Amino acid sequence: MKKFAWVVGSALLLAACGGSQETRVPVALGSLVAPSSAPWLQVDPQDEPDVPVRGLDDAVTLTPTPSVSDVLQARLRHALEPSYFTDLVVHCEQVSAEMRMDTEATPASITLELGAHCTINARGLGSNATYHASPSMPAPAHADYAKALASLLATGADDIARQLRTDVDATAH
Repeated sequence: MKKFAWVVGSALLLAACGGSQETRVPVALGSLVAPSSAPWLQVDPQDEPDVPVRGLDDAVTLTPTPSVSDVLQARLRHALEPSYFTDLVVHCEQVSAEMRMDTEATPASITLELGAHCTINARGLGSNATYHASPSMPAPAHADYAKALASLLATGADDIARQLRTDVDATAH
């Protein structure tokens, strides 16, 4: 009888706390970072390096290594290296990343909201813009949010690189 009371009491206590806990998932993103020689392009570290997954019953937070900012910098450098010209400097900051699960979609899908504010300085002329990408894919099997982040981050960073490259190429040089 004591055991039954203990189990019921524990269940009530867990229910009173909402019954959910935050799950932290490490994500290895090293394969997305390739060396390049473009020191003229810098991306500041993001204020919050973790990536929350919204739209789930339980809180899930992804902890990427290297950070989203490091991956974004590496992919931007690689994509924009051919566009370099003398006295070009690109600086990105305010990097944001958040994943959102849409369980009401058919089939369920997951989206990465990725953004950064970048300034382009070219021989004294400057421009700045906020770049945004929202790649989506079907919800990952077995709740493999780490694999989904890697795939969506590569797609999103490459999309931002295309947007930024268009602006760099349009800059008078």
